[in-house]
Amino acid sequence: MTKKNSATPTFEVRLIAPGLLPEQIPLRTVSDTLSAVQDIASGRDPFEKRRVAPEKSIGLIDVRPGSVVYCCLSRSPDEALGNLERVGTILADPERDLSNGDGLVTALRPIQLLNDVATAIGCRIEVTTKGRRRHPLFVVEEGVFARIAANLFVTGETTIVGKIERVGGATSLRCLLRVSGRIRGLYCDVKGTDLARRLGKHLYEEIAATGTARWIHRSWKIYDFAISDFTQPRLGDPDEAIRELREAGLSAWDEIHDPEEYMRQLRP
Repeated sequence: MTKKNSATPTFEVRLIAPGLLPEQIPLRTVSDTLSAVQDIASGRDPFEKRRVAPEKSIGLIDVRPGSVVYCCLSRSPDEALGNLERVGTILADPERDLSNGDGLVTALRPIQLLNDVATAIGCRIEVTTKGRRRHPLFVVEEGVFARIAANLFVTGETTIVGKIERVGGATSLRCLLRVSGRIRGLYCDVKGTDLARRLGKHLYEEIAATGTARWIHRSWKIYDFAISDFTQPRLGDPDEAIRELREAGLSAWDEIHDPEEYMRQLRP
């Protein structure tokens, strides 16, 4: 007989819908749901950090029906509960966060993922603490992300320079660009099969991609990007570039015998 886990969960993730049972939830959906909640609980910024720090991770200690309840234990419970409660405050009043902080920016992708889960299963997702189910830390339902996005994003045309690392997709055409200044790659939508085929011929090469971007308001981080066309940057002749710099005035250094000493004399 298996001994029941006696640890007290830090919080519970509840998927609520009539007649919903744990065995009806695909394993991938379970993983997406718990990963999204873990990102929120740890305060991980998916734009800046690859993974959750071990000391801030959460573990699944029990699964119960009614509808579906995942009992989670955090290694940093106070911080986790604070972050989860903060997201509840933000979801209740997104405009408040837009003027006071970047908490919503950090939680944005996990909220979108939870919104997708709620939409796909037809459920309501609640994160609660034991004994306080009537007062959840936060709630995500279908349409939450669209309501937030209406006030959070700035959309426009732009050009992004990056290296192509992957092109394709089973359900939609996408391109993975490695862009300077981002730890994680930028997954871009691709407008059309012909464009995807052209991109595929330049794997591991640098391109200048033009298209439509959505920036996160105030931080100006690119949230997503749709490629409509691209070109390859043309690098000039380095010898020619040096010659032009010298003609612009840099040749004057040739007349100074000790540039380092000269610079020291110029300093106050």
